Amino acid sequence: VGGQNRMDGTVISDAVNLASRVESLTKNYGVSLLITPSTYSRLENPSQYAIRTLDTVKVKGKSELVTVYEVFDADPPEIKEGKLATLELFAEARAIYWERKFAEAARLFAECWRQNPGDAVAKMYWERCESALLTRTKIKDRLHNLH
Repeated sequence: VGGQNRMDGTVISDAVNLASRVESLTKNYGVSLLITPSTYSRLENPSQYAIRTLDTVKVKGKSELVTVYEVFDADPPEIKEGKLATLELFAEARAIYWERKFAEAARLFAECWRQNPGDAVAKMYWERCESALLTRTKIKDRLHNLH
């Protein structure tokens, strides 16, 4: 990119844009590394890494949802071990959350968080569940008051 007297090297592509958007999500989740399915699928042996499916999100500039995976090999040992110990519980909680069964999902995320107080994402999901349940209660109350 440049003109006759100026040259500037840059990278412009959909993949670079997506990488930038996903990298910015690390701050939202309080994690050090997120990858997309295209990166995950290129790993020769994904089981040798500490990875969990984190979320499915809408990123700016993309029309379809993108699944993001957390790679937590670099977490402090006690947090990494806690995430490994609650991997199945966290996955079950996410599945129930996406079924909109917020009370049950909240209970499971709370258990993940209880077992691993350093798991900020389990806490974040628990807060999402509580917020959804509160909203649902407010809507029911409003509907009840209309009748």
